[in-house]
Amino acid sequence: MASEAPLVYEVNDRPRNARDWGLYVTQWVVTMFYAVVWGYAIVGTAMGFDGPALTRYMSAVVLTIGMSTLVQAWLGHRFAMVSGPNVIPSLAIVAALTAGGKEYAQHAFMAQAISGLIIAVFGITGLLSRIRAIWSPLILGSMVLMVGLAIAGQGLQLLTSDGFGWGFAGGIALAFGGTYLALSGKGIWATLPPLFIIGLGYLIFMLTGAFQWELVTQAPTFVSPQFFPYGLAMPPWDLIVIMLVVNLMAALNLFGNLKGYSAIVKHDLNDQQTRRSFTLFGFIETTIPGILGAPATVAYGENMGIVALTRVAARSFIIVASVIFTAFAFLGPLGGLMAAMPKPVAGAVLLGITSTVIGIGAQMVSTAPAFGRREQTYVGFAVFLSLGLYLLPEDSWQGVPRILTTVFSNPIISVILFVLLFEKIIFADRKTKRPRKSEDRAREVA
Repeated sequence: MASEAPLVYEVNDRPRNARDWGLYVTQWVVTMFYAVVWGYAIVGTAMGFDGPALTRYMSAVVLTIGMSTLVQAWLGHRFAMVSGPNVIPSLAIVAALTAGGKEYAQHAFMAQAISGLIIAVFGITGLLSRIRAIWSPLILGSMVLMVGLAIAGQGLQLLTSDGFGWGFAGGIALAFGGTYLALSGKGIWATLPPLFIIGLGYLIFMLTGAFQWELVTQAPTFVSPQFFPYGLAMPPWDLIVIMLVVNLMAALNLFGNLKGYSAIVKHDLNDQQTRRSFTLFGFIETTIPGILGAPATVAYGENMGIVALTRVAARSFIIVASVIFTAFAFLGPLGGLMAAMPKPVAGAVLLGITSTVIGIGAQMVSTAPAFGRREQTYVGFAVFLSLGLYLLPEDSWQGVPRILTTVFSNPIISVILFVLLFEKIIFADRKTKRPRKSEDRAREVA
C-alpha cells in the first residue's frame, strides 16, 4: 500500500538526474498507450471504424489523451495523472449507436462538445465544487473499490480474449512479474512495473508472431485530426440531455478520482484546484474531444494503482511525457502501434493495477468516522447491487429509458448514487441532525 511505502518522488519534486528523466518519462509515455487501447476498444470498435476513418479517429484519441493530460497536470489538478477516454460517455456513445444507428451516434460527439461548454460554466462559477459538501470517505472508498472490481472484469476479459492458452498464461506471468517487482524489487526496479509489463509484453508478442503489424504498416506516415468530422448539424435535444447527464456523472467520477489520488500522495485537494480541474474538464476534456470526433477524457482512477505501484508522483515527468505523446498524434504508425497492444498485455497491466486499487478502496472505506454494522451493510449492498447491474446482459436493459440505462449500467456512477442515497437520506445518522424546536425549548427551561 502507498501509505506503507514512502514515495520516491513527491508531487512537486524535481528529477534528480538524467537517468530518472529518461526512465520515468518513458514509463509515462508507455502507460498512456493503455489509454489509447480503451479509446479504440470501446468506441472505435463499436462504430466500425476502418481505413482513413480509423486513422483519423486514432489520431484524435492520441491527441486528446496527450493534451488533456498535459493541461490538467500543468494547470488543472496539478497531479501526475493520465487522462484517457472516459468509459462513462464512451458507453453513452455506444448506447446511442444501438438506439439510433451510426448517424445518430455520430451526433453524440457534437452533443458531447455542447455539454462540455455547460460543464465548464459550472466549473467557472464553482457550482461543481459543491460536490465537496456531500463527499465522504464511504462514497470515496466505495467508488475506488468499484473501480477496482470493474477493472478486474475488463482485465480478465482481455486476458482470456483467445481462451486459456499461452496468451493467458503469458499475461498472468507478466502481471505477477510486475507485482513482484513492485513489492520485492530493489532501488529503481521497484518503480518500473508498468514499463516492465508493457515493454516485455510487446516484445514477446512481436517475437512469437502474434502481433497485429497490419495496424502499423497500413497507417499513413503523417496524419492530422479533423475538426467536426461528422458535420456541424445541431444534434437532437434528447442526445444533448443524455450527454450532459453522463458527463456530469463523469465530473463526479473525476472528483472521486482526484480525492482518492490526493489521499495516496498525501497532498490536499483544495477548492482552487477543484474549480480549475472541473473547468478544464469541461473545455479541454469534453468539448475539444467532441469537436475532434473522439470520446471525452478523464483522469483515470487507475492512476491510484499506478502511483501505489511505482511510488513516483512527480508531475514533471508526466508533463514532458504528455508533450511527447501529443506529438505522436500526427504520426500514423505510432497510433497503430498503440492500438495494436496485445490484449493479454493490456489485461496484465489492469491485473497489476486492480489488486492495488481494490486494497486502496477497502482502506479508504475503513477510515470513515463510523464504519459499524450499519455502514458495512449499506456499503456492501450498494457495491454488490451496482456490480450486479453492471454484469447484467445487454438485452436486460431493453425497454428501459436510455438515461436510466446509461446511469445504472455503469457501476461507478451507480455506486456513488447508491451510497449517497443510503448515507445521506435513508440511513442518515439522526443524532447529527439539529434538535427539534421543542427540544430547544426544553433545554432553555432547564
